[in-house]
Amino acid sequence: MKHLQERLPLILSISFVTAILVLTLWRLSAWADPARLLAFAFVGAYLLWLAVEARVAVGEIGKGQTGLDRGTLELYAFGRAVTVLAALALAPAQQAIGAQAAGGFVLFVAAVLWRLNAIRELGRFYSHRVRLRGDHQIVDTGPYRFMRHPAYTGMIFAHLGLVLFFFSWPAAALLVLLFVPAVVLRILVEEKALMSTLAGYREFSQGRPRLLPLVW
Repeated sequence: MKHLQERLPLILSISFVTAILVLTLWRLSAWADPARLLAFAFVGAYLLWLAVEARVAVGEIGKGQTGLDRGTLELYAFGRAVTVLAALALAPAQQAIGAQAAGGFVLFVAAVLWRLNAIRELGRFYSHRVRLRGDHQIVDTGPYRFMRHPAYTGMIFAHLGLVLFFFSWPAAALLVLLFVPAVVLRILVEEKALMSTLAGYREFSQGRPRLLPLVW
């Protein structure tokens, strides 16, 4: 049990991928081309994104426990999984590739690239759990010039794009009422840890929105 916390991100990732594959084959195989091909491409891009970030989940193994994130990783992962799986499970029986679906795909790709760029800028300081290293430093380059948490911005907009493509009202409600609040809670917990322990973070935060200019 003592190693469960550090292995949990990898376990959750594997379970999430399995569920996505099952739902994709069950729900989307009946779509007619070209919508089916684009849907498979979308899911493939999503799984590729998960694979790129899987190295972070693997990196959690051996880092030891931390209580700084106060269980927000689990809530965040749950909200994400429920939103994605509901979007796939409740997707319409047939899909026409109109402006909404095309826009959702473009938004997804742009948001993922934005997020990965933010993670690259953080480098060794990025973690799936809220952790502060002994040599932790403030990163104010790349997208961090404009906002405090660009990786979370990318995460939210990527899933907005997914919900727009595989649209249903229940999936949209889960995005707004479960996933986004889980991200907001995680940010508040993360910032509390940063404010109290990382010198200069309070000054860094001044004049920078958390997620989106003029919003929050």
